[in-house]
Amino acid sequence: MSAAFRLPDQPVVLNYRFHSADDASRVPRRDIALVQCANCGLVFNAEFDPNAVPYDERYENRQCFSPAFQQHLDGLAQSLIARHGLRGGRILEIGCGKGDFLRLICAAASALGTGFDTTYEGPLREANVEFHRQYATPTDVKGSFGALICRHVIEHVPNIGAFLRELHSLARAAGDPVAVLETPSFEWIVRHGCFWDVFGEHCNYFGVPTLAFLAETAGFQVLRHSVVFGEQYQLLELRLAGTGQPGANPPGIRERYSLDVFSREFTNTRRKLEERLLGAGAANGWAVWGAGAKGVALVNQITIRPPDLVVDSNPAKQGCVIPGTSIPVVSPDDARVPAVPVILIVNPNYLEEIKRHLAALGFRHTLLTL
Repeated sequence: MSAAFRLPDQPVVLNYRFHSADDASRVPRRDIALVQCANCGLVFNAEFDPNAVPYDERYENRQCFSPAFQQHLDGLAQSLIARHGLRGGRILEIGCGKGDFLRLICAAASALGTGFDTTYEGPLREANVEFHRQYATPTDVKGSFGALICRHVIEHVPNIGAFLRELHSLARAAGDPVAVLETPSFEWIVRHGCFWDVFGEHCNYFGVPTLAFLAETAGFQVLRHSVVFGEQYQLLELRLAGTGQPGANPPGIRERYSLDVFSREFTNTRRKLEERLLGAGAANGWAVWGAGAKGVALVNQITIRPPDLVVDSNPAKQGCVIPGTSIPVVSPDDARVPAVPVILIVNPNYLEEIKRHLAALGFRHTLLTL
């Protein structure tokens, strides 16, 4: 293992809805201690405590209220349907969240869907989709499916080797469907010095070759591996390959994507961002646009004057308070937004839609993006 990168005293949960500043300020905190496996390249939090993260109905991480993200979801659904012949079949999603993507792909494919997630809210049965508010086991899988989807789950799960082997068992129980994994790309984080992409909910950070190697070691064969959503995510499409033998060619660590590189850049990147904010006038007030994990992590890691507001288009987050702070989450149409001297956008993929919205509000101040 490489030497640890330590980020002290961070909130254990970033996407949890707190409705008061008192509750938000009392969120448990832990150190994040990242290490990197010298064999496979996996970066993980060696001090991760899975019992500290409550994945219940108050957990809220949807991004589908952004047109740019909805375009990503639409494109993903259509490409999977076309490549794997999913029309009229059955689709299984492990870690379906509130069910938005499962509904979308089933509607587009005229398919039947089954989703599992402890954070699900809403009716358990709908016209063509059923949900289970629980973790899935192979015995819960009834019949054959054309696809097994697992989006933005594996970065949250400790002991990733065991989880991927469990996913292999789920795929076998489902009749060997295409298995689809989507997760952040560690290459993107390192390349851009994204200190705001390291936080308490994520215990794993996968480089592209690392994820392929781990999937093959768990008994899958890689059909397709690509980077998506402006290269922030990686998409892996798999089939069963056998009982799971160790991969023949461990990817090793490419220096420019290593934890050591990220560790060297962390302080420098944060300092440069703080200088940009102060140079733009943030000392007189500023806001963050994005109350997802990136925005919450940034607010908790920044060392200058904290923002006055965090703006988010997700109605379920509006009126809540950023974990670890007393900063409110407001709607993009909140009357205070146009008056903020500086607004920082935490995800550049949303820049154009936010610029259009702010222009319609009459915003004439400074807009920055990471």
